[in-house]
Amino acid sequence: MWSFDGQTPLTSWRFVIFMTIVHFIVTWILEKIMSKRKEPINVRRIQRYNNLMIGLFSIITFISINILAYRDGRFASLDRLVCHKPSPRGAYGFLWYLFYLSKLWEFTDIYLVILNKTPVLMHFRWHHQTTPSVMLSAFRENLSYEWPVISSNTLIHSFMYPHFAGVWNVHTILVVLGAFQLIVVLTFGIYGLIAGCSQSLYLHVHGLIIYGTYAIGYLQEHFRIFDRRSLKNE
Repeated sequence: MWSFDGQTPLTSWRFVIFMTIVHFIVTWILEKIMSKRKEPINVRRIQRYNNLMIGLFSIITFISINILAYRDGRFASLDRLVCHKPSPRGAYGFLWYLFYLSKLWEFTDIYLVILNKTPVLMHFRWHHQTTPSVMLSAFRENLSYEWPVISSNTLIHSFMYPHFAGVWNVHTILVVLGAFQLIVVLTFGIYGLIAGCSQSLYLHVHGLIIYGTYAIGYLQEHFRIFDRRSLKNE
């Protein structure tokens, strides 16, 4: 059932492309509507509960995915973790599936932020726009960096979404975990590419390029290294 061969519900490329286009159009329409309003639409309570639910899902997924990876002997060696690993089936495959669907769920982040008339960072916009296709390619083609992606992403989301829900203030931890996620995924991804672990070279390189753009967005958001004005002031 959870084989990501295109037969599992909502895992075809056609569906992901369709949803990506729909998300882009909905985002554009909402921004046009809100640009004509002076006051935001108060959806903060909905936003808070949505953040809490995604945070709880991330905590459960992070713990579960690592327990199942340990059960399957994935931590016995680097080769077992990245290259010669079992195909996702059963509970592990089901968690993959839920994690992939959660990337579609996270589209609501953008919509709620726009309705609140909060500026949408380009990094934030690009990340949500591209993540579903990257996740699906990693899962369907059993790419080498699937475990680092799931594990590091759910770890940072376990802190990030409760942070935005007002449960705690962990901005510094989020900055560290953001860097950790990018380093881990890119390192494992490059290793898998050199070792020839993935089934699809094209999709493997595609995922690495997209994560490279995430790294650029991260550096710009937190350190403004590409801001010409900040360079002139130094």
